[in-house]
Amino acid sequence: MAKFRGWGGAALVTGASSGIGRALAEQIAARGMDLVLTARSREALQTLSAEIVRTHGVRVEIVVADLSANETPRMLEDACRQWGMNVDLLVNNAGFGVYGPFGSQGAAREAELVRLNVMAPVELAARFLPGMIQRGHGIIYNVASTAAFAPVPWIGSYAATKAHLLSWTHSLDIELHGTGVRAMVLCPGSTETGFHRVSGAAGKQRKNVFPKLTSEEVARLGLEGIDRGRRVVVTGWMNRIHTAIASIVPDGWAAMLAYNVMGPARRPDDARE
Repeated sequence: MAKFRGWGGAALVTGASSGIGRALAEQIAARGMDLVLTARSREALQTLSAEIVRTHGVRVEIVVADLSANETPRMLEDACRQWGMNVDLLVNNAGFGVYGPFGSQGAAREAELVRLNVMAPVELAARFLPGMIQRGHGIIYNVASTAAFAPVPWIGSYAATKAHLLSWTHSLDIELHGTGVRAMVLCPGSTETGFHRVSGAAGKQRKNVFPKLTSEEVARLGLEGIDRGRRVVVTGWMNRIHTAIASIVPDGWAAMLAYNVMGPARRPDDARE
């Protein structure tokens, strides 16, 4: 099985400063592709860029920006054009979740989540896809989640944004048939990243019964999915079983089950005698 190595263009990886985005950037570089990396942390991007150039000898450009800001997708398109870098692999990885009752999050935070998790991937794809189609090759690679397969109370907005990415990827990949361009989606389960800390779930949820993969394992499985031409990649055999069941269980049942599984852990003094 041949490994995907691009077509001589570059990969644009969003949310590249840590977690799955960082691991994907490192492993894509190991396959010989140039990179455009973007995230909010200048220091983290500079450190990663230097490491990748030293280890793999590819070209790396960085853009320090917040993708939840409306002007960022256009800024990234302009930067790539100025650098003369054709984006043949767009990795829409940047995203975050918020944990807890929807009414407790605040309008600004919920709107930021939707802009980053949904609007930014859609606009970036709309900006870079025409060039891919014109060149006759390319991949829109969306990073979703196993939460995309059913409603998940307590992280309801996050799960819904990932469901959008999953549904959109299916539609887009069918539309692109015959163009040489693909749309694919990576759906990791629980992963050893800072997601739970950022979402506010750390220390609050019941213990997760699913084993956690590392970011490096998720990235490796994701790229192997590209090698195999798979539209949807779910990482880990337990997650594949979970998503298969979630896909056939009525949404109402799935939501009730997730409500209990994902809810806050009960303190000892909460227990009834």
